[in-house]
Amino acid sequence: MTPSSPSPRSGTRLPPPAGPREPLGPLAQFGVALGLIVLELALTAAVLLVWFFAALHLDPGTPAPEVSPAPYLLAVVAIGVGAGAVAVTWGRRRAWGVALTQGLMAALLTCGALVGLAYEARDAAPQQPAPAPGMVGCRSGDHSQECAHLGG
Repeated sequence: MTPSSPSPRSGTRLPPPAGPREPLGPLAQFGVALGLIVLELALTAAVLLVWFFAALHLDPGTPAPEVSPAPYLLAVVAIGVGAGAVAVTWGRRRAWGVALTQGLMAALLTCGALVGLAYEARDAAPQQPAPAPGMVGCRSGDHSQECAHLGG
């Protein structure tokens, strides 16, 4: 005899649909937030240490190589953007403590690195010479005593 319906054990079973998640308690939110902050600070410290060792020059006989901080600061910006994405994710789960701390970390890391990039761009721009003190032009031409301080 052959059964008319397949046995309940044949084939793969799908798990039951997941119900709504329970919100995290305050202590669990604190632990998650603290763990994420430690992770972000460790990643930022690793990037800054790599930058430090890339710029480290111990041989006084040769000129030190120029190391641009731009890629390292962009890595810190990426860490800040990741913290912002985590803040949005935890905000959707209604874990406001984690979302708030991650939002603050995202703002601190991103803004700090962008300020560093702006400072580096301003510092790398060619310097304009300061205007000469005194009179800017001569009224009567270059041959008078009025322009003697200008070399005329």
